[in-house]
Amino acid sequence: MNRIRVLLLVAVLALVVAVPVLAQSGEPLKAAVDMGYVPFAFVNENGEEVGYAVDLANALAERMGRPSAEIVSVAWSGIFAALDAGRVDFIVAPTNIRPARAENMAFTEPYMDTAQLIALNIKYAGTVKTLEDLAGLTIGVNAGSVSDDWLVDNQAAYGYKIDRYDNLLDALLAVDTGRIDGVISDYEATAYAAKDRPNVIPGITITGSEQYGLPCQKNNTEFRNELERALEGIKLDGTLQAIHEKWFGVAPGDYSSSNLVYIGYGVPGMSGFQLIYHAPTMK
Repeated sequence: MNRIRVLLLVAVLALVVAVPVLAQSGEPLKAAVDMGYVPFAFVNENGEEVGYAVDLANALAERMGRPSAEIVSVAWSGIFAALDAGRVDFIVAPTNIRPARAENMAFTEPYMDTAQLIALNIKYAGTVKTLEDLAGLTIGVNAGSVSDDWLVDNQAAYGYKIDRYDNLLDALLAVDTGRIDGVISDYEATAYAAKDRPNVIPGITITGSEQYGLPCQKNNTEFRNELERALEGIKLDGTLQAIHEKWFGVAPGDYSSSNLVYIGYGVPGMSGFQLIYHAPTMK
């Protein structure tokens, strides 16, 4: 198992305040996914719902004493509305942490680092190397995603066209068949989905400090905190690292947020953060 890097936790263990254990619910843990966003959530050849996010939801449900995780498929464009309406307990689909989002949702601490990747039709191999080379090309994107925001913010500078889709697989199919020129999404999902498509190649990586967190309803910090204690527990005992290696073929880096337990609840420096010392939920 990877060596676990614990951010600030060691320094405060002596100050940990015991957290009352919430009554174990007999209800399944309802987790929203964007089905078809491989390898996070998709239906395999046997008709089973599988993926990183599915395994993560199941691990969290077990750690929280729930009988199971109920995977609720919601198109990305409607996933925040589903959370607001109480259709789900939290979103386990990969959700980039952003200050504007934290104003409306209660995020857990980060659990994965990511970047953006533009994949291209193979006809552009060797010719599209920089963002400036995208001028005149049509780039597909999952509607309403962080990648969509990036395309809008940078369209004037680089001169591409935008074509929006309900899910990543539909956008990749359009690239594979030559209907559009490229697609942008989170690095892990794009690279995984593109590897089995002979006409799609990795193109341009856009690096940054992107991280995923688990969004909960803004007014339900008690649940968010329970979920975060479970998340920290599966970081510390190696469960999260094993899920990562299963789906991406490599273990997360020692200093990745997959290996870090953060002080307090939520995302430090963002709305919803609570500086409350607590103990992770271990088995």
